[in-house]
Amino acid sequence: MAKCHSQAGVAQKMKKNNLLTISELTKLTDANIYSLRYYERIGVLKPAFVDSNTGYRYYSFEQIFHVKLILFCIELDIPLKELVHFTDNENTIDYLEILSYGKKIAESKLQKIQKGLDFIRNAEQQIIKSNEPHLQQSIYSRKLVKKYLHVIPYDKPFGGLNQFEEVAKAFLNFEYSDDEDYDEFSEFGLLYEYSQSRIQRYIFVELSKPKRASNVKIIPKGEYLCKLSEEIQIENSAQIFNDYLNNFTSFIAIETPFYAGKFEIDKPISELRVYGSKATN
Repeated sequence: MAKCHSQAGVAQKMKKNNLLTISELTKLTDANIYSLRYYERIGVLKPAFVDSNTGYRYYSFEQIFHVKLILFCIELDIPLKELVHFTDNENTIDYLEILSYGKKIAESKLQKIQKGLDFIRNAEQQIIKSNEPHLQQSIYSRKLVKKYLHVIPYDKPFGGLNQFEEVAKAFLNFEYSDDEDYDEFSEFGLLYEYSQSRIQRYIFVELSKPKRASNVKIIPKGEYLCKLSEEIQIENSAQIFNDYLNNFTSFIAIETPFYAGKFEIDKPISELRVYGSKATN
């Protein structure tokens, strides 16, 4: 019996000599001991060998890549418990499937980052414009892309310092996520449509992707005349842009918050935009 125990001990020692201790694995992967134990506890990193006498954990050289893959998933905000779906009962993991899954998530994050950069660039342009003193008094033009707006009819004239807060509250029930129609970069504000003396008013939030529905208005791309103001001026669009709008039978006006580099909190700046169109035969 003693001989059997001796042989088992030798076998364990030989096996341990070919593996990495938990301390060695931390040095090679930058994952700390507590994290490695947590990965084991949730079933995404099982030790290659556990010493039955001491309880010490040992890992194979190949598991260095496995740990780095786990850290990669953490970086991409992939829940670690999802890694269990890529392993089987024999502690075999499908790396290619995980990498493919990670690639989709990374691409999605890149798209969001790019959208964030576009938002930053646009905000920078707005701030630069707002710092030009003459813009507070003058009308200027801006080229804008086609926009899809989710609209809610508004049955009274626009105005008041809290108008934009009212719009924001109206859309609070919409949750923003990658899979929804809105996100944190969506523009919101007031929409005014004038056609043959008929006026329609809406509050809106911009859709992050094209959509056609009864509650969606498509705003054409083109050159818009704009004016900055510390007051809601959308009801006065026809007077403010009189020289320009006299040439058109109908027009749309949009007013949104305008974020300047420095402004008084109780005196936010808004941008009023108009776009005219002629009747078609």
